[in-house]
Amino acid sequence: MTLVDRNLTLSPQECASTPVTLADYIYPAIQKQYITIITLEADVLADEDLEAVHQMRVSLRRLRSQIQAFAPILDIPKVMGVKQIGQIGRTLGKVRDLDVLQELLKNYRSSLPESEQTHLEKVAATLVKRRRKEISKVKLMLDDREYQYFKLGMNNWLNSPQYMPNARIEFGSILPDLLLTVAGQLFLNPGWWIDLNSETEIGLESGVSQLLTIHGETMHGLRKQVKALRYLMEMFPDRYPDRYRDHLKDFKQIHQIFGNIQDNLVLDKFIRKALGKRSPIKLPTLYERIARSNYLNWQNWQPIQERYRQSETKHNFKLMLIQDIIK
Repeated sequence: MTLVDRNLTLSPQECASTPVTLADYIYPAIQKQYITIITLEADVLADEDLEAVHQMRVSLRRLRSQIQAFAPILDIPKVMGVKQIGQIGRTLGKVRDLDVLQELLKNYRSSLPESEQTHLEKVAATLVKRRRKEISKVKLMLDDREYQYFKLGMNNWLNSPQYMPNARIEFGSILPDLLLTVAGQLFLNPGWWIDLNSETEIGLESGVSQLLTIHGETMHGLRKQVKALRYLMEMFPDRYPDRYRDHLKDFKQIHQIFGNIQDNLVLDKFIRKALGKRSPIKLPTLYERIARSNYLNWQNWQPIQERYRQSETKHNFKLMLIQDIIK
């Protein structure tokens, strides 16, 4: 089925007489991500450019976040639901994670002692073998029935989009509710209150490692919630003052910081699986550098963490979403 180009951007003349709605924003957003996904299929299948897997995964994540956030106004088929998109994204994600690990390992290996580089040769070989297996699964997925149903559902919806009755409510009266729902869940995450000083030796790199061993899953959950709010906020920079973009910059930084930490945690897990529990003894320099990297990332996180633990910061952010919207 042909994908119809329904660019719902309004002209100044139309804006003067037609109220802007959330439907005017969500359709082109969904369309943009879907076009990116199907455009990248050939490059992913060819597997010559690692960036293709990454960009396809990012577009699936953005699409999933959009559909999840806009669920109250969307009438969509099950085949293009959050669960289905998540399954596709996870299959791609296994390849992308291995690509990240290969690059991370390459960066660490370049300055390690020869004895440690020898140990890491086994890890590198295991990564290559594992990636070959996972990219085969991706190629099978792109040809299987479930993925074809997903594309058919997307095409059908984009050719004839269906919405709930509230989708045509004037934009300014409903956008704050949408943003506050996602922001509220983020600010309730216990990760904001995990403190290095309260549970470990103050300021030590080993302390951060200990903290991440205890709370790694919680911090990863915080990152996912930050990412969801970031992706949503990036749709509306023209509807709020500059302070909105300052908060968006903070959320991008948090996303990056905990992405770096998560990459190190996954690398540690992979190395231990390949070399055994004695990996830190076999690779002391590598583990020192991983610990140092996590410590520096935690240092970058702490000022942002402290700022958003303040009631005033959260209160002003929520007031901005309600009061400063440009209609």
